[in-house]
Amino acid sequence: MFRIIYILFILSFLLSSCVTNKDIDLFSIKNNTKIKVSNSSAKLSDGDLLYVEIKSLTPNDYDFFNKSQDNSVSRLNNPYIYGYLVNDSGYISLPMLGEIFVRGSSIDDAEKLIKNIASDYFTSPFVKLVVLNFNVTVLGEVKNPGLINIFEPTINLLDVIGKANGFTQIANRKKIKIIRLEGEKPEIFYVDLTDKKLANSKKFFVKSGDVINIEPIEKRFFVVNNISTALSTIISSLTLYFLLTNE
Repeated sequence: MFRIIYILFILSFLLSSCVTNKDIDLFSIKNNTKIKVSNSSAKLSDGDLLYVEIKSLTPNDYDFFNKSQDNSVSRLNNPYIYGYLVNDSGYISLPMLGEIFVRGSSIDDAEKLIKNIASDYFTSPFVKLVVLNFNVTVLGEVKNPGLINIFEPTINLLDVIGKANGFTQIANRKKIKIIRLEGEKPEIFYVDLTDKKLANSKKFFVKSGDVINIEPIEKRFFVVNNISTALSTIISSLTLYFLLTNE
């Protein structure tokens, strides 16, 4: 009886070891290897909804930009109502400042542009932009799938996975499907998070509207996991039976 239990235990251990650390390591690289991470700054485009904040040393009585906006609690609870839409021509229309062309500009560049224009009206202005409708959808093998709102101007794939509370145990890090909704036809591509070259690739950074699908690992691992679980149950049952029958 002990021999049977011993054989089943060894078999269960071997099967449960089929998924190695190598299968789940991100950026599989040797020690002391340096990786250059590119900084892909997202560009503003038509349809972006921008929150625009302008602070300055101008007295409140003469700060007509902020006077034109409701500063009540409802503004904080409903920021989408107070956003400025980039129209089909690439312009946003701001109180006092007029229409400003921002299509193709990064957040930093757009902030500098608006600051320069605002300098004609305000003393030492400070400009802050946030894209209110920057969101991505994460599906599949993550712990908290769904729509994720992004408030950073630039974000990479790992940060998005982190916002979804990380991978599940059966997530396939080597085959992440991304559907990018740009232009007339969506672009579909796959990303391997174990590839050290990914950190210096534009595919490492997500864009607004991206659909990210984390696929499961291959079916054979499901079978192995089920067999391992079944064997563990059998071993426990046989051990209990042996102890009870030999009291």
